[in-house]
Amino acid sequence: MAVEGTLDLFKLPEILQLISQQRKTGILTVQGQQDIVAISFLNGRIVAADALNQTLEEGLSQILLKEGMISAADLGRAAAEHQSAGGRLIDLLVERRYIERSQVLEALRLQTFRLLEQLLRWNQGDFKFYSGDEVSYEDGFSPIAVEELLIHAVQNAPPEPVRPVLRPVPAPPPSKPAAAAPARVESPPAAAPAPRLVAVAKPAPAAAAHAVTHAAEAPAVRKMKLEPRPSASAVPAWMGRLLAALLAVLVVTVLLQAANVLTLPFPWQERERQGLARDQRTALYLKIDQAAKTWFLLKGSFPDHLQDLVAAGLLSAGDLTDSEGHRLRYAVSEESYTLDPLDERGRPVPGAGATEAITGNFLLDPEFLNVPPEPTVQPLVLLD
Repeated sequence: MAVEGTLDLFKLPEILQLISQQRKTGILTVQGQQDIVAISFLNGRIVAADALNQTLEEGLSQILLKEGMISAADLGRAAAEHQSAGGRLIDLLVERRYIERSQVLEALRLQTFRLLEQLLRWNQGDFKFYSGDEVSYEDGFSPIAVEELLIHAVQNAPPEPVRPVLRPVPAPPPSKPAAAAPARVESPPAAAPAPRLVAVAKPAPAAAAHAVTHAAEAPAVRKMKLEPRPSASAVPAWMGRLLAALLAVLVVTVLLQAANVLTLPFPWQERERQGLARDQRTALYLKIDQAAKTWFLLKGSFPDHLQDLVAAGLLSAGDLTDSEGHRLRYAVSEESYTLDPLDERGRPVPGAGATEAITGNFLLDPEFLNVPPEPTVQPLVLLD
């Protein structure tokens, strides 16, 4: 099964959250104007990432050098030996004891973080998710949770550029004429100088900026002067990182609780939201049906409660509610069971229930084992 779309409609964090929430296993490919990135998921967690324009070994070599895990000379010797001998550079580095395997896995995880943080800045492109039963990844690699990736990306986001803000500064009052001056004909007083514009940089530099004048000494001349604002360095840096982490956790929590609404937020997308909820409910019912019939095959009857399937490891606790948060009511009979999602008042949601039975299942239905007996009446034979 494949799901595809564009980043204009669905943002990449929403797609990652949806795959994580559904605990999917498969590969997500994202194609932009300059590169193609493939992300491997195992049960909703990231286990590998690769780009078309940069191989895994190229990216890993850059991380090893940047983090000081290997010297440039050792890496050059290993690369030359790798070209002649073949195989994987990762295995050669460990076999020749240039680096420990734990360091390789640490660098590989850091390289995956760097690649995905760059990918999260993409605003345009196409994505496609291929669902499967298993994916390939490096043995011993510690899976990356989507929530951990988003928090890491927020903490390492580049600072916004400094933008000057203009504000008016009142001009000095005009000087009064001397009182002791002899009587004379005076020209009409000149108009008051126009307000000056001051550019204030945010955040302000450590030293005060110098005044810049565009005209000299003449009245009614507009002047530009840079004045520093109070420095914001008094706020501890860790406080900003803490607030960013709390904001990311809040966003993740909202995504988990209302994934359908955030994925399709506009009022005219109500039909799409209902269709998505219906598809998610159908997938959940199929999962419950497989678990219930597995129980029937082992025990000879359906379980009395859905919690029995959770205790047996056939379902998880999150499978007892649908994607919209409705609690599932389970009613069982000898050969069938019924599922009904309940609303806030405890009433079944219209048109959302399902009933499953063993009828027609050759593994569970005993009717398949009932062979009709041989006829006892002798056939009538007509002879000409």
